[in-house]
Amino acid sequence: MVRINEEKKEADAVTSKLFLTSINSWYKKDGIKVGVEKVSNLYPNKQDKNKRGIAVTLSVLDEMPKCRARVIGDDGQIVMKEDEETGEEVPKMTTIEDPDEVTFFFNVSIKGLEPEEVEKGEFAVNPKSSCFPLFNFAFQATGDLPQDNMKGFICTVDELKASLKGIEFMAKAKKESFSGGNPYWVLVPSVAIDIEEVGE
Repeated sequence: MVRINEEKKEADAVTSKLFLTSINSWYKKDGIKVGVEKVSNLYPNKQDKNKRGIAVTLSVLDEMPKCRARVIGDDGQIVMKEDEETGEEVPKMTTIEDPDEVTFFFNVSIKGLEPEEVEKGEFAVNPKSSCFPLFNFAFQATGDLPQDNMKGFICTVDELKASLKGIEFMAKAKKESFSGGNPYWVLVPSVAIDIEEVGE
């Protein structure tokens, strides 16, 4: 008899926000060396039909004696606790040593693109979006964008994967915001480790 596999995916202890706030607290000056491990295909954004999601997983290549993390239980799920001020259930937090990897979940725009362009995997990257510093950096490293580029651009997911493949850099963190919006943490690549190997 065929049965549905109800097994839950193990939750990530280190989220992108926890990783970036850890860099900002303890490794602000030099950053942390990372390398792009994998890049997902585009997937639908459940909240906005004009956007798509894309996940980029980074391997942590430096020693990182302190990194904020969520506590993961024996069942592979996040351990929750009651917030003393609000009474709401929130993840229980801890500090871990030397995380292996961290995944960033980015949103990109397909607004204004023709259906056939979207079908080909095209999307737009806004200069204020959280993915802009990383994607812009990668395309600058491969020579596809000018070194001083600060403008938005349109690319395909295959072009992005090719530009990010094998790239290593020092990761730093900063806060960004749209006008009038809440500030959010952004990954800032600094100093490509070996641009020659990118795209091989």
